[in-house]
Amino acid sequence: MDALFIGRFQPFHKGHLASIKWIAKKADRIFLVIGSSQESGTRDNPFSFSERKEMLKKSLAGLKNCRIYGMPDVFDNFLWAKTILKITKLNPAKTTVFTGNLWTKECFDAVKIKVCLHPLFFNELAATQIREKIRRGKEWKSLVPPQTRLFLRTINGEERIKLSGASLEKRIVSFIEEKAPGGVVGISGGIDSALTAYLARKALGTKTSFLYLPIAVGKTPKNILLLEKKLGAKIKTISLAKIYQSSLRALPKADKMTQGNLQSRLRMAVLYYFANLHNFLVIGTTNKSEMEIGYFTKYGDGGVDIEPIADLYKTEVIKLAEEAGLPKEIIQAVPTAGLWAGQSDEEEIGLSYQTLDMVLKLFSQGLKEKEIAVLTNISLKRIVAIRKRKRANLHKMSLPVICSLKN
Repeated sequence: MDALFIGRFQPFHKGHLASIKWIAKKADRIFLVIGSSQESGTRDNPFSFSERKEMLKKSLAGLKNCRIYGMPDVFDNFLWAKTILKITKLNPAKTTVFTGNLWTKECFDAVKIKVCLHPLFFNELAATQIREKIRRGKEWKSLVPPQTRLFLRTINGEERIKLSGASLEKRIVSFIEEKAPGGVVGISGGIDSALTAYLARKALGTKTSFLYLPIAVGKTPKNILLLEKKLGAKIKTISLAKIYQSSLRALPKADKMTQGNLQSRLRMAVLYYFANLHNFLVIGTTNKSEMEIGYFTKYGDGGVDIEPIADLYKTEVIKLAEEAGLPKEIIQAVPTAGLWAGQSDEEEIGLSYQTLDMVLKLFSQGLKEKEIAVLTNISLKRIVAIRKRKRANLHKMSLPVICSLKN
């Protein structure tokens, strides 16, 4: 019989070790699957997949017929279970899943795999509780295998766990306070600019200016009014319609992308005009998902002084916005850069942000395109397209190349 055991192993603890040893006595081979393998540096998952795998290997040294795999979160229970069987190449008829998790049992029951609810060890202690002990400065070292304790020391694990538990909102607010004497934020009505405005307001108070710069003439959108109420501050509306139309009349005809980039660059110029007036900095609103694939206009919305949320993936932006209590209408708004009528970020990118974030996180773990396609059930063509887009837009992340004449 082959045995299958799944966990996040963050950090690996004696309860897991006891469970694995108990299972190993009953099986010919034991297959360990590290879940949430795409996550790293978060509160629940401070360490990368490769670090978790190494931690397991060191603690299980000497255990024969043990194999270790990784599996990202897949938002379909049936597909999640089937993918685990696919990557481990286990025979369903000769496999038993050992778990203490009822959700895991439901997933494998659906694919007709035998499930055994193994006994819980170590007083039902979870890795979550160990992390909380570390964050609160309580004794924890006796709760993990000595090999794990030593490995955590080599990767600065204790400090990283404490840092991962710190409030993201407080960390970003502190960053803005430190970097900006005052700030100008361009408001679109979407979640990224709303969250940035909220954080800037908390950091800088009245030393903030919020500008809504529409290209088309029309009523002020409801989301702008909702955000004003949340901020307790006025969002100044300045129509750029005449400036934009005048620019188009003076320039050669172009496609909608070129015209859209012009809109973004006009907004950038106005934001800097107001920043110069008040000796403020322009605060950017690009998230990490967009930053990594270069989904922004160079010297447009990419032309800023600081980027407070550029280390948050879009899905993390949504979570932080929910925690901050931003209006649900803003959180649920269809993401759009507003560069032309009906434009949608996800349609233009070709993937939902949830899917894009998963692929980007797996890229960051060093996985190849084909591996990600197998793990996520996303077509290889789409994954390759994301990689190509990242490479093609690398120039957006760099300062202009200088012709060196002194060497």
